[in-house]
Amino acid sequence: MRIISLVLAELGLDRMKAEEQLETTINSSMDINEKISEIKKALREIVIIDEMVEQWKKYIPTEGPDNNK
Repeated sequence: MRIISLVLAELGLDRMKAEEQLETTINSSMDINEKISEIKKALREIVIIDEMVEQWKKYIPTEGPDNNK
């Protein structure tokens, strides 16, 4: 099931990009209101990606003795 691994890898990459954006924003010298807005946007993106990963994992067949029934 290569597609499962590909989707998880893509989501992981998207999360890393959002975290990098968050770190960049935190360390920036932009206006405080703009900074807060950008931090919230990056956090929102991270949370959405985390939820997508959890939802995707529900579609992955589990390995185990009950899987053959």
